Amino acid sequence: MQLSRKRRKELKQLRSVAEDVLQDQKVVLGRAGVVLQEASRQAKMLSDEQLAPRVRNAVDAARPTIDRGVFAARAAAGNVRRVAAPVVAGALMSTVRALDALEDDRARTASRSLMNFGQRTGLVATPRRRSGGLVVGLVLGAIAVLGVGYALWQTFRADDELWIAGDENPVSE
Repeated sequence: MQLSRKRRKELKQLRSVAEDVLQDQKVVLGRAGVVLQEASRQAKMLSDEQLAPRVRNAVDAARPTIDRGVFAARAAAGNVRRVAAPVVAGALMSTVRALDALEDDRARTASRSLMNFGQRTGLVATPRRRSGGLVVGLVLGAIAVLGVGYALWQTFRADDELWIAGDENPVSE
């Protein structure tokens, strides 16, 4: 395609104007990068001076309440373990003994492996031979399950007073 001399001259001028605009854009983008770096530096300094102390104060104010809640949860879990484990092991042993008293050989052989559960873990003393106890064992087992369920419910229920900061001294473990 043949271009006239006038068109070539106009295209050449347009190309030089476009190159000038491109150079100007590079300069503007370079300056914008410098401004962005300075703005991020100022934002970090502002965050360190203003935001970090407020967050630190909020965490320090909430720490005693959180520590009390953690201490209470650990104490409740320890009480549940200490009280419920022997009761559950005793109920299990009574149930195993009742199954062992059955005349069904399959139930008796299946229960023999469970018979040493409490003795191996140190929760139950060596069993003494007593007559009866099936109903008592089942009732005690049901009571133990209800007690553990109630203790777990008390431990994990939502307590609105748990999050109210009362005193400034945290409860230590």
